[in-house]
Amino acid sequence: MTMDSDRPPATDAGSPAAEAPAAVVTAPERRTWTAPAMVLYGAVVILAWAALELWGLGAAPFHTKGEPREALVVWEMTHHGGWILPERNGNELPSKPPLFHWLGALTALLHGETDEWAIRLPSAGTSLLALMAVFAAGCALWNPRTGLLSALMLMTTFEWARAATNARVDMTLTLGLQIAFLGLLFFLRTRAARWLVPMYLGITLAVLGKGPVGIVLPGLVALAMVVLAWDLTPLRRMRLFTGAVAVGIGAGTWYVLALIVGGYGFFRKQILGENLFTFVDNPEFGYRGHRHPWYYMLGALLLGVLPWTVALPGIVARLWRQRRELRRDDVRVYLLVWSAIVFVFYAAAASKRSVYLLGLYPALALLLGWWWDQVSRAPPGEGDWMARVFGFLGWLLMVTVGLLLVVAGLEALGVPLAAMVAARVPADAQAYCTMVSDLVRDDHWRLLGLLLAAAGALYITVREARARQWLGIFAGLWSATAILLVLVSVIVLPAVAERLTFRDFMTEVRRAVGPGKGLSFYRTFEYGAVYYWQGHIAEFQGDFPAAAPEYLLVSKIDWPDIQKTAAGEYEVVPLPADRDPFAELVLIRRRGAE
Repeated sequence: MTMDSDRPPATDAGSPAAEAPAAVVTAPERRTWTAPAMVLYGAVVILAWAALELWGLGAAPFHTKGEPREALVVWEMTHHGGWILPERNGNELPSKPPLFHWLGALTALLHGETDEWAIRLPSAGTSLLALMAVFAAGCALWNPRTGLLSALMLMTTFEWARAATNARVDMTLTLGLQIAFLGLLFFLRTRAARWLVPMYLGITLAVLGKGPVGIVLPGLVALAMVVLAWDLTPLRRMRLFTGAVAVGIGAGTWYVLALIVGGYGFFRKQILGENLFTFVDNPEFGYRGHRHPWYYMLGALLLGVLPWTVALPGIVARLWRQRRELRRDDVRVYLLVWSAIVFVFYAAAASKRSVYLLGLYPALALLLGWWWDQVSRAPPGEGDWMARVFGFLGWLLMVTVGLLLVVAGLEALGVPLAAMVAARVPADAQAYCTMVSDLVRDDHWRLLGLLLAAAGALYITVREARARQWLGIFAGLWSATAILLVLVSVIVLPAVAERLTFRDFMTEVRRAVGPGKGLSFYRTFEYGAVYYWQGHIAEFQGDFPAAAPEYLLVSKIDWPDIQKTAAGEYEVVPLPADRDPFAELVLIRRRGAE
């Protein structure tokens, strides 16, 4: 059996890789390709990105804790300045470095409004840059088809699709890491100093995106490759001093200014708290969130790469069969090291979230694209077992989507399926059944149309799997995944967010409180409420009720106990949003205050 890597690959200088220094990373022999193909495939990536990540970006209001927490930093920049270290709600230091917030603030100023679309656009924009970098790397290392497959698979993995449309800092970190890792890869391949520019630029962006981890991870990958090749030459040619100065000026300047502005509070929260204290499991530090065993990250990775997780055994099997052909300087070895370093680092950390692994997704996507391109060119009979796996997956998903189609159709026709379920579930879950029923009945035509289209795409997947047509399998599964992602982002998520957001509630609160009157939290705090208040909300911690202000926001769950303490001095302000079963806050006022 032959493949791209059967012949000794050539270095950029033209000499065989077997005669090159051991630390040079080489790629399998590239097939010939033309610029028009690259331009056409690149346009496909951009159009797919626009459909999956740009369309409906601002449709859903903020309804989680994480998005408005970062949005408040952007809001402070656009309304009160303080671009070095703006304080959320006027009194809380931000948890992350400012690259995402700077991009969000610039977008908001150009857009003319600090709204959901403007604050989420930096994630979608950096995702596009990352996708195009993967596409370009696939073209350079193999061919345009590999680049196209890699980018399309990357944008439809579950974790990437979620992070690319969220107002969080993770995608800015991922872009910086990816630029640094790819710069290091091409530097090791060519020893050309020009590749040190993107490497150090990527490190700078990663540090400004989420902190010192932007230095640690590329450093560990570089060290691992040097140890693997047992050759210190790359380290001597990396111009480490110059790179350190560049990163120090580009990212370190902000840290110095932030330290001057924020003092020890900034140092403890961002330098120690968000880096050391989340990595080390010590209860005395006070950072106990997201604690999980190491294998939690393995499950998170397998779920996050869906639906392409099914192809991972194929990659493993192909690499195992070719293990005698793999050299330490093979680009696939580099991609494996890149993936392993990121995974082990975060698996070892005490705090674990699935999105932390986003930095290894580009490497995994390139391996997926390489494998799919190779199996699609393989002789008949090779990879039949994987085709059967994809056929089973397509059949399973087609049946699932078909059942959803039937259920949604019956609900849309007036059959009270959701009400039947609600009668058999706990009281706190009944509101979700009503939400589902309202969603289906209010937007049933688009919902049913997209489900039908997804079922059709999955049928194509099953049919092409039987025929062992790998590009057809990819087209069917990718189309089905893309359709379902559009369905969620354009229909499901906005409908759910409308019920969980504080937007409408805080609009009513603003109308009830009126201009010139203050508002405070009591025994609770919600970033989403502050964002939609469009101003600062104090936290009352004094003697209640004697010293309490006129208007307070309290938790609906806590209000019965607070009411007893209030001794009749406070009453609930009746608002239409209070009738929503998902409402978490209530507005109370001192009796007689109007």
